[in-house]
Amino acid sequence: MSPHYLYKNKYNTSYYFGSYIPLDLLHLFDGRIKFLLSLKCGNKVISKKICLYLNQQTQILYEQIRMGKSLSIDEMKRILHNEVEKSKKHSSFYSYVGVDRSKEKTIQEGLETLEIQEKELKGRDKTYFDDDVENLLKEEGITDINRKSDSFRVFRENFIKIQSLKIKWKRELIKGETTSPFDIVSQILDGDITPNTELQPIIENYNIPEPREPYLVSSNSVEVKYNKVEKSKLIREVVDEFLVLRKGTIGEKMLSEYRVLTDEFIEIIGNIPVISLSKDTIRTYIKIQTQLPINRRKNPKYRDLSTDEIMKIKDVKPQSRVNVNKFLTRLTTFMRFGVSQGYIKENYIDGMKIPISKTEERKKREPFSPEDLVKILHPKTYLDWTIDFGLKTKSDKPNVVKYQNPFYWSFCIGILSGMRTNEISQLLIGDIIKKENVWMFSIDETEGKSVKTTSSIRKVPVHPILISLGFIDYVKIIKSKGVERVFPELTKQRDGYSTKISQHYNEKFLPSIDVWKKQVKVLYSTRHTFINRCYNKGVDRDIIKSIVGHEPDFTMDVYGGDPFTPTQLYQGISKVSYKNIRWNRLKIDWKKLIG
Repeated sequence: MSPHYLYKNKYNTSYYFGSYIPLDLLHLFDGRIKFLLSLKCGNKVISKKICLYLNQQTQILYEQIRMGKSLSIDEMKRILHNEVEKSKKHSSFYSYVGVDRSKEKTIQEGLETLEIQEKELKGRDKTYFDDDVENLLKEEGITDINRKSDSFRVFRENFIKIQSLKIKWKRELIKGETTSPFDIVSQILDGDITPNTELQPIIENYNIPEPREPYLVSSNSVEVKYNKVEKSKLIREVVDEFLVLRKGTIGEKMLSEYRVLTDEFIEIIGNIPVISLSKDTIRTYIKIQTQLPINRRKNPKYRDLSTDEIMKIKDVKPQSRVNVNKFLTRLTTFMRFGVSQGYIKENYIDGMKIPISKTEERKKREPFSPEDLVKILHPKTYLDWTIDFGLKTKSDKPNVVKYQNPFYWSFCIGILSGMRTNEISQLLIGDIIKKENVWMFSIDETEGKSVKTTSSIRKVPVHPILISLGFIDYVKIIKSKGVERVFPELTKQRDGYSTKISQHYNEKFLPSIDVWKKQVKVLYSTRHTFINRCYNKGVDRDIIKSIVGHEPDFTMDVYGGDPFTPTQLYQGISKVSYKNIRWNRLKIDWKKLIG
C-alpha cells in the first residue's frame, strides 16, 4: 500500500506528492483542502522516498504558517519543487558511499570501517604513502621523481589531507548530513587528483561544509528510520489527530496548552515518524527542555526565538524540574493515545520523570495560612485594595470604574468555592442559577467560556457567606443593567478573562502585605486553600471532587446525572469556614455602590 501522500494519474507516467491541508489552517486557503506537486519521476521506489522527505518539509511549512508566516499554496509548491530539484542534483553524491542506507547494519559497518581507516591514516608515518604518491604522479606522466624534494613533500601532504577529506565526506554521506557538494570534492572522490599548483591551495584550504538536513532521493540514500517506517505517520499528523479527539474532553485553554506543548516537543526532537520515538528521544527532549526558560512563549525576550537560538544565550535562567515533569505528565497522555492507536509500541515517558529535590518540591503552590487570610481579609486592607482601589482608578469615561467589583469578589469566591480564577472571571449572569432551592454557580463551556477538563463542567453551591456578603443581590443589580457577564469590566485576553485580576493580586495587593511568593503563594492559591479546608473539616472526599472539578473515583456515565444533589453539595461546602475573619465588616451596600 502506497503512502497517503503518494499519487499517480492513470494518464501520466509521473508520480505526484499530495498533502491535505490541516483542519486548523483550512480557512486560510479559500476552501482548498489539498494540493498536488508533480515529482517528474516515474520510479515508484524513488518517488516514495522523495514524498517522505517532502511530507516532512510540508509539515514544517504548516508550522511556519501557524506561527504567522503568510504562504500561499503556489508559494509552498515552489519551495517544495526546489527541494525536489536539490534532491536530484545531489543524489549522485549519496550513491558514491557504497553503503545500502536502507539497512542499518550496513550503515554501522560502513561507519566502523571509516573509523578504522581514519585511525590508520593518523597513526602512520608520512613516508608510508610515498609509494601511492609516486604511482599517482607516474599515472599523470611525471617520471622524474625525487622523494626528498620539497615539491614531493608538499604533494604528499596534500595527498594525506585528501585522504582525510574523503573519510570525512564519506562519513557525512553515510549519515545523510551534507548537501553542499563542490566540483573539487567530486574530483577528489573520483580520484581525479592532479599535482598542478592551482589545485594545491584549493585542497589545502578546503573545509567540509556544515551538516544540514539531507535530501532523500537515491535508492540508497533515504535515512534508516524513514525506510523502516515508510507507512508511519509523522508526529505532527498524530498530534493533530490527538488534539481533534481531545477537543471534546478538555477546555479550550487546556487544548491551547497542549498545542503549545506538542509544538515545542516537535521543535526539539523534529517532526519524525511517530514510530521512531524511543527512550533516547525522550532523553533528548528532557535534556533540552531543562535548559529552556519558563513560559518562553509569553516572554518577549524569548517568544520569537527558536530553541536553538535560546540555547546559544548564556544568561538564560532554566525552568524548574517540577515544570519539566509537568510537561512530561501531559505528554504521557499523547503517548498513551499513540499506543492505543497502534502508532507506537509503548509509552516511552513511563519512568522518565526527573528526580526533584526537596527544595524544588517545596516550591509547589501553597495554600494561604490562617495568618495570611487575616492580613488579606482585614476590612480596611481588603476594601482599600478592592473597592476603594477601583474607585481611585476611574477611567476617563464618567461613571465607569475599573475592575473594582471583580477585585472584591474573586478572592472571596475562590476561598469559599475552590473555583479556578478563570472560572470566576468568565461567569455569565445566566450561570447563577437556583436548583432545589440552592443557589449555584453553573460552570461550563457555553458562549465562549472554557474549562480545564470535562470534570470541570459542574455546579458549585454559592457558599452561605457569599450570600451574606450580598453576592446574589449584586448579581441581580448587574442583571438589571442589561449586561451578560457577572463582571462586565473584564475582557477576554490570551489566558482568558482572569489576567487583570491575577495581575492585581500577584503584582500589587499580595506583595504589598508581604503574603505573595513567586509561583508559590498567588491568587490561585485560594483554590488550594479551599480544598485543604474541606479536608480539615471532614467534607466527604467525593463531594470535594465534585465541587472543585476533580476527576472522581467513580463514574456516573453509565447512569447519567450528577452524583450528588444540590443539597448534599451545599451541606458539604457549608462546613468550610475561616476563624478570625470579620466577614460582616466586609459587607458592601451594592445598591448604593452600583445601583
